[in-house]
Amino acid sequence: MRSLLFGLVFLIVISAGCTGDRGATSCTGNSECQAWQFCNTSSSVCETLSGYCDSDNDCADNLTQCDLTNTHLCIYKENRCKTNANCEPWQVCDSEYYCRAAPGYCDADAQCDPEFEYCNPMTHDCSPAPGYCLSDLDCDAWEKCDIISKRCYMLPGRCDLDGDCESWQICDLKTHYCEAEVGFCVNDDDCEDWARCDSTSKKCIARQGYCGADNECNTWEYCASQTHQCTPSKDRCNSDEDCGYWQICDSTHSCNAMLGYCDSDADCVSGEVCNDANHYCQ
Repeated sequence: MRSLLFGLVFLIVISAGCTGDRGATSCTGNSECQAWQFCNTSSSVCETLSGYCDSDNDCADNLTQCDLTNTHLCIYKENRCKTNANCEPWQVCDSEYYCRAAPGYCDADAQCDPEFEYCNPMTHDCSPAPGYCLSDLDCDAWEKCDIISKRCYMLPGRCDLDGDCESWQICDLKTHYCEAEVGFCVNDDDCEDWARCDSTSKKCIARQGYCGADNECNTWEYCASQTHQCTPSKDRCNSDEDCGYWQICDSTHSCNAMLGYCDSDADCVSGEVCNDANHYCQ
């Protein structure tokens, strides 16, 4: 008899375990349940509130699914609907309960002109593909639209990369203007005051009366870095004015002491020396 009673108790426990909700959370009040649940005080477990869901099976039809991540509400599956209100503003709900592009809109490139359009993913309308245009507004600020070919082309002097410029230029990617590379010039404004822009070489060269290097001067001159003018080297001259008051400029463009004066002891007779203060032999 004792064995029989034990068996009956065992069967009751097993039966209760099979029919109970093993995933349910036990509770004594609503505060112990999730926001979409309430505490069933009869069973002492958390159950789903009316209007909420725990699985897709809790939803009314196959157009919706349970949002298990955020709200636990039944929401429409992607691109499924019952009315236009269930779709994006640029869509309509068709007879098969799918959200489709409304007239004047698109959701695929195939719905646009394959020659020059694509379906713009931001506006969902057929727009000129990158590099194509219907007006200047479809091009970048440094481009213009050719309405015949429907292609954007670069305005003169503008660029997207160095290859759009002359060989002596580089493209400023901030302004999209072609600018002279270092050592080259577009016009005289790119040169120092003493130089001008040579239209052939596109390099700054010395203006008349100025120099950029020593080899642009006579052999007895050098190019002064401050004035960029050819200046006689020390003890060399172009005229008497380039020499000391006691000297003259000779045919070799050298400054030599005038008769009665001296530059060094070698200009004096034996026994005399050249006075560096007055340039007299004493």
